[in-house]
Amino acid sequence: MRSLHTLLFLAAVLRCAHAQSTCPAASSGPCLYTKRAILPVSGSAPNLHYYIGGLFGVHERVNDAYACASAPIREEEIINLEAFLWAIEKYKTIHPTVSIGGVAFDTCSRYQRTLEDILSFETCKVQLNDLNPPSPRNLLAYIGPGDNYDAMSSARLLKDMNKTQVSYAASSSLLSDKGETYDFFLRTVPSDAIHLKALSMLIATQLNAKYVQVLYIDNEFGHAQFKTFKEDIEKQTQKVCIVHPASIPAEPSAADLSTLANAVYDRRSVRHVVLLAPKGLARSVLEKLKDNFKTKDPALFSRMMFFGTWDSSVVDGLDVSSYATSLQSPTPLDSDVAEFYRYLNALKPKINTRNKEWFTEYWNAKLNCATRTCNEDETLENKYSRSPYVPYTLAAVKAVIQGIKNGATKACSTGDLCSNYLNTNNRGQQIYTGIINTTDGAMHYFQASGQMKGDASNSFSNLRINLYEAQAGRAVQVTHVADYNPASGLNLLATLTTFSSSCPNTPCLECNETLSTTTSTASPTSQVMVSTTTDPTEGGKYAMLRYPYDEEMTGIYAPSGDRDLYGTRFKIGQKWIIALGVLAGLGILAVLVFEVYILYKLIGTSIGRQWRTMWLGQLLLLGILLSYLTLFAFIFIPTDATCGITRFGVGFCYAIIFAVLLVKLMVLLTSKSSESIFADMESPNYLKGIYQFLMFMFAVGVQVVINVQWLIQVPPYAVKVTANYGGEEWICNHFTWQANKGWSDMQDFVRTPFENHLLSLLYIMFLILMTTIVAMKAHGIITNHRESVFIGIAAGFSIPVWIAWGLVGGLNRDDAYGHEYGDACIAFGLFTTATLCLFSLFLPKVRQLVNMGVEGIYLEDDRDTYYAGSVVMAPPSYKSRPSSMVYVNSAEYSNPVVIGNGDPNHLKHPGSMYSGHSAPVYTKRNDMGSSRVLRVTGDLTGKHPTERKRPVSEIGYTGYAGSYRKTRSESGGTLRKARSQRELGAL
Repeated sequence: MRSLHTLLFLAAVLRCAHAQSTCPAASSGPCLYTKRAILPVSGSAPNLHYYIGGLFGVHERVNDAYACASAPIREEEIINLEAFLWAIEKYKTIHPTVSIGGVAFDTCSRYQRTLEDILSFETCKVQLNDLNPPSPRNLLAYIGPGDNYDAMSSARLLKDMNKTQVSYAASSSLLSDKGETYDFFLRTVPSDAIHLKALSMLIATQLNAKYVQVLYIDNEFGHAQFKTFKEDIEKQTQKVCIVHPASIPAEPSAADLSTLANAVYDRRSVRHVVLLAPKGLARSVLEKLKDNFKTKDPALFSRMMFFGTWDSSVVDGLDVSSYATSLQSPTPLDSDVAEFYRYLNALKPKINTRNKEWFTEYWNAKLNCATRTCNEDETLENKYSRSPYVPYTLAAVKAVIQGIKNGATKACSTGDLCSNYLNTNNRGQQIYTGIINTTDGAMHYFQASGQMKGDASNSFSNLRINLYEAQAGRAVQVTHVADYNPASGLNLLATLTTFSSSCPNTPCLECNETLSTTTSTASPTSQVMVSTTTDPTEGGKYAMLRYPYDEEMTGIYAPSGDRDLYGTRFKIGQKWIIALGVLAGLGILAVLVFEVYILYKLIGTSIGRQWRTMWLGQLLLLGILLSYLTLFAFIFIPTDATCGITRFGVGFCYAIIFAVLLVKLMVLLTSKSSESIFADMESPNYLKGIYQFLMFMFAVGVQVVINVQWLIQVPPYAVKVTANYGGEEWICNHFTWQANKGWSDMQDFVRTPFENHLLSLLYIMFLILMTTIVAMKAHGIITNHRESVFIGIAAGFSIPVWIAWGLVGGLNRDDAYGHEYGDACIAFGLFTTATLCLFSLFLPKVRQLVNMGVEGIYLEDDRDTYYAGSVVMAPPSYKSRPSSMVYVNSAEYSNPVVIGNGDPNHLKHPGSMYSGHSAPVYTKRNDMGSSRVLRVTGDLTGKHPTERKRPVSEIGYTGYAGSYRKTRSESGGTLRKARSQRELGAL
């Protein structure tokens, strides 16, 4: 029976999880998948037919992931889907010995749906109930998807399945980075890098634009586009400077767009604006820019020039001109493209057996059949916009069929699909190699080697550059001004009108410009301004300073313009602030708990007498509390205020903490007891309070002076610079740059903000080292319950903590997100050090206060001293009466002691009927002739009342002259509060 169960289990696993195999026969049920378009094969022999898969975003993406079927149809994608099915039928003659079919899935413009469709099909979790249905074994490659996110996600999955994927529209340059992620990804459409190189050449060589603004979408694709464009523009012979790079939120609010528009207007003298965003977002940005300019200078907007990779619909009716790149269909496919559109013009739902459901939905929407009765013979001719990606869809299908044939011809002698070719371990690389090496005569489809391997070849990378001139109430005038191809470069077809564009500052510090230069053999110099402009309209006149080229400056920078972003760092993806905020909040709570407990224990004591020994502890708690409060300044995107707080606050908090610890150690070192100390002294010989205060003020004052001097010489500001990853980030201005390299690029910094901040804490490092050394010197002193040991623990363990966060922040300066590493290391370093000091010093203090009895003695103090074992008193407990037995001289009760006047006697309690009314002082006998004061409890020193109502025996002695207190159980369960009237030590 067990064997049968095992067999059934294995069968189920193979059915549900064995990809790359033929699925079991389909039957009716929930696993049958009907949301697909299919072109079935005509044969059933395993080696004589195969399918090509298609991934198309037929429906729009909507907020409800389950509402795909009710979402609007995407016209461009439905046209590409029809082109996919038509191309299979058209090009199947390339491989006449086998039957070729196609099956397309609707990804609903969601990468999650794309992955689900692929995985469900490849693991047989969904099946297609058709004649000779597609299966993981006979579906050999995928076409699509066209969306960049979908393509990146599916490429990772299909790479694991060893299946080739050819996209017809995914153009992100990130997909060119093969590595181990996109090994099986190909595309027939030109990469974004081709578009951006064409734009950079046009701007630099034809329009002679010296300055540009760049606006790009704030996601990984936008950042990649900006980085590519920046690299290309810097390589041009004619130098072009990016004055204002700014990111656009992927889903911007009205406030976001308004802030962006204000920033562009403030730099209106830079009339060339590159807008790297999808056409929908680009349209929104341009509309907001127009509204902003309209309220300030209506005529100025029409004199701006925009650049992008979108079509004319973006500028339609906006009274502005723009240059934009567009795809140019490969000439060898022109006839096929025309033939497909003739087919599409004549296509009707009743004859569309391949894609009846989705096409009918699109046809009804396009002909407005919901409000009128449509004729079945009506067509879509002249009712749709052509998709620019149709040629690349046809090319993708043609390349796949030709490549599979080439691989089969090489692997199988007959040219059909032999088992060796379709073997799971062999076919992935064989099919991929066959497709990537496909040619159509002399025309290659893909780059077969190099950095852009798998991208579209030069034959498929032809671009048009159009000039769109839009006027209100008139159609956009389109002028074809140039062509571009990676092999032949830029080919100008029309004369371009250029216009002046200048930097808003003179000289342009954003571009590392200098007003004039003077060279000499000794020390070449350049003039660098402290301020930013000489234009009176921009704020007045400024002084000029002369610096050597290699001069290093800190805090001098050009203005970043209007603030375009406020809020927490979480808004820009820095999620580590969540942990920082939670930990800082918990730290504040812990400080308050310790403070409340200490104040609670002080109830019933003389605060005036305690204050001289507890003020250092209170200052230490204050320093730790300020440390946690300072951490909240790191949570916000840097502003002028937060930059000042973090710059001053971090060093100040460290100074308070370690100055207190150092003063505490000096107090302990000066409080060693002499050979003879009167037994009734309440506390050690502490350093006088005025000296403690002066020492503390001096230790903290050094760091305060350092911080104040830094704030005065380099006033704190938040500035926007180019981060290592190529995007712009707000950081604090305490960085150092060299005159001939400029301040705007983080990669050129001589010292980063983190490194300069670390240098400002050198004095703190000295304090930590000194505290550790002095703690080692004082480790044997038992004063204040061996506090020197715990101070040593706090200071000593701070050293490796500082080494750790210092190395992490310093060694990652070249990381793409090095600015985040620096701030995070400073913040978490402060938190860790403050927390270490809090728990190292105050947890032992709490334990001491808890264990301290009514007599005010912490019993562990005597265990490691000269008098160990001389006096041990059992601590009181609320479960039993206080112990009346006192053991003297190693627990030998009858061992004689010497009374202060030299008369021998036995130990007696002051409450004993045998003792006198005077308070005897007991000393330990020493055979060498000298004596030391025996440390004893309060009842032995006679500090409790000796009056008693009746004599009691020593064994029956239960309290101090009738002062017996009921136990918790005897008093009805309520424990009396016991407060020591003695000092609690240096709190």
